[in-house]
Amino acid sequence: MIGRSLLALMAATTPLRASELPFAPGEKVVMRVGYGAIKAGRATLEVQPGTHAGQPVLEFVSEAKSEGFFAWLFRFRVNDRTVARFDPLSGCSLRIEKHLREGKAERDQVVEFDPRGSATIEDRKVAQKQFTLEACTLDVLSAFYVTRWRGVREGGQLELPVFDNGKHYRLGVRFLGREKLDLPAPLGRGVKTIMVEPQLVQGTGLFVKRGRLTIWLTDDARRIPVRLRSKVAIGSVSAELESYTPGTPAR
Repeated sequence: MIGRSLLALMAATTPLRASELPFAPGEKVVMRVGYGAIKAGRATLEVQPGTHAGQPVLEFVSEAKSEGFFAWLFRFRVNDRTVARFDPLSGCSLRIEKHLREGKAERDQVVEFDPRGSATIEDRKVAQKQFTLEACTLDVLSAFYVTRWRGVREGGQLELPVFDNGKHYRLGVRFLGREKLDLPAPLGRGVKTIMVEPQLVQGTGLFVKRGRLTIWLTDDARRIPVRLRSKVAIGSVSAELESYTPGTPAR
């Protein structure tokens, strides 16, 4: 997803209440991933309960796996899993762990965040191990969920501090427009959505590495991801919602 945007940083340190979040433990989004007209695999996004230093937190789990004809035809298999630990009270990242298997490439990484402004990384591909960051810098997966929480104003752009693969930058997400889509139950037909565009980040466990990415989110308080489209050097990659399971907010 990477580059620098031009708008002012939107602080990520506003205290939260669980009831204010558009997602909750138990939420699961399953998407069919395609390369052009060829089915490439499935991707899932889940929210799970977790703990950190004895305190309740949220865990965001992203998985992507190649399937069927795509893997056979191109002899390219994907089996990625990323787990991000997020503090819903501070709105800050605490930890992210990646295990990425894409073709012959393998990458394992663990980053421990100190929300006061530092990170420690374990990754054989990153020589530096200690980093000084902005306070409450986000990992790339939590940044997606914070985008859902904060939303992107029409005609505007959201900007967040992100640390990923040993690089500290600001991720911009801009509003593109609106569209109605027919979606699987329980969402239904004619669902209002908004389109937003982040910049692509390499090494995030996504099928897409470079190009422009458009994400469709439901135009309501939940901002559920329901479609992704990306133009790449050869062809395009897409993801369509296959199923959605809502979470159960804490009381």
